[in-house]
Amino acid sequence: MSDFSNESVLAIETTLNEVDRALERLRVGNYRRCQVCDTSIGDAELIANPLLANCPAHPELA
Repeated sequence: MSDFSNESVLAIETTLNEVDRALERLRVGNYRRCQVCDTSIGDAELIANPLLANCPAHPELA
């Protein structure tokens, strides 16, 4: 019997998907760019959250 809940598995899968998307952005060269407005994402934001896909102006779309 597993000690993991469906919510735990879903959270892990979500994080892994975010990692995959960040790696793809690295591969194609737009890791530091906002996916909405194409502005640069600052070092401080990426240090706080390396999986960040959008600038602070578009947090709801991350």
